[in-house]
Amino acid sequence: MKLFQDFKNYIKQNNLFNKGETLLLGVSGGPDSLTMLDLFYRLKEEYYLKLIVFHLNHRFRAEGVLEAEFVKKQADKFGLKAVIEEYDVPAYIKEKGVSPEEGARDIRFSLMKKYACKYKLKKISLGHNRDDLVETVFLNLLRGTGLKGLTGIAPLQSYGGLKIIRPLLNIYRHEIEEYCKEKHLEPVQDPSNKENIYTRNKLRNELIPYLEREINNGIKETIARMAENIKLEDDFMSETATRQLREIRSAKSENVIVLSLEKLSNLHLALRNRVIKKAIGIIKGDYTDLYSYHYQDLNKLILRGQTGKYIELPDGIRARRSYDKFILERDSGTKGDNIPFLYKLSIPGKVSLAGKCSLSAEVYNKLSSWKEISFDLGVCVLDLRKLNLPLRIRNRKPGDCFQPLGMEGFKKLKDYFIDEKIPAGKRDKIPLVVDNDDNIVWVAGHRMDERFKVSEETNKFLILRINYQEGD
Repeated sequence: MKLFQDFKNYIKQNNLFNKGETLLLGVSGGPDSLTMLDLFYRLKEEYYLKLIVFHLNHRFRAEGVLEAEFVKKQADKFGLKAVIEEYDVPAYIKEKGVSPEEGARDIRFSLMKKYACKYKLKKISLGHNRDDLVETVFLNLLRGTGLKGLTGIAPLQSYGGLKIIRPLLNIYRHEIEEYCKEKHLEPVQDPSNKENIYTRNKLRNELIPYLEREINNGIKETIARMAENIKLEDDFMSETATRQLREIRSAKSENVIVLSLEKLSNLHLALRNRVIKKAIGIIKGDYTDLYSYHYQDLNKLILRGQTGKYIELPDGIRARRSYDKFILERDSGTKGDNIPFLYKLSIPGKVSLAGKCSLSAEVYNKLSSWKEISFDLGVCVLDLRKLNLPLRIRNRKPGDCFQPLGMEGFKKLKDYFIDEKIPAGKRDKIPLVVDNDDNIVWVAGHRMDERFKVSEETNKFLILRINYQEGD
């Protein structure tokens, strides 16, 4: 079986996982994910893998219920545990004003992260194929991109403390379809893939076939190999920028990074931009890129600016010159963003917080649905007997740490925020529920502490809920 061997080779070449790991497989029921499920099952014994199937009904189409049932049957056929979720993604899209693709991705990853935490696994596998990689390169090119965008899709990617693996990126869609026929997999088909109302579908169904017919019948492989070559160069540039940042950094705190202006000025423009991007990412807690005009303004400030001059950047970041130093800092002292708060939370009770936000507490002696409701990021289910009351609500302070659910050891809250890519400007506003010993019980809306989780013996449940809509 050539495709199975290609699958194994790609896993080894990219070191996607080790023997004995537990993987959460994102399975929609389409050809790609169903092939991925079948391949992993064939690899299961050789690699001593534990596999859990995840499926999300986005409620985009009425057939979603049938597709969920289909995935459950496929998992049962292989003797694998299946996690089937349903979420009103169209309502989420309308509320947030995001695209269908972005909304579906947000909810899917949010739920998958919850299950990854529950089952104490670190890797999620998705079924993107080589055609998807090529289409992504074209999309990024049309929108305007740098080297990172021209790499398409990464086989291994970090996301909020998890690793996303994509083991089918060396396999084309037509190979997957042939495999499904050969193995009688009979995947479900999404009719919207044939509708040219989305840019990706126009690329897939019209532009790329035209280029294959009229320009280069091997253009997909040409683009895919180009993306792989660019990825090598992009990785090298990223590693070089990390080393350079360490060499030219003269001071660092949570909100400020100070760089040697002379050393920064002497860097090649491309490397200088990378160093700036990494420094800003450290302060923000994520590596969302700037626009080209931001880099133009920053380089003018570095090369020709005067002491005291500064530039305001997105997300409350300021860049300024100070004699022989170039300083990047988060403006955290304006508009009362850093005002400490402290509230007592009665049980039962409700506290209104700033920003049209409230936090409530309820007690139940029996709660058969606690597993289901605990997957909502806005809900925290606790064992009341394990808590030292009273509870309080406060924002973070230096030295805070907790034991995130699913982890064996403690973690600094600051490091948790960085790993979760929570923007630096939002970290002081996140409510922390603490007990009478000031132990963090719940980072509200994000993660609870392992020490206070419920078990089969729990007979008093405390339900905390955070609501960001109060007053609307």
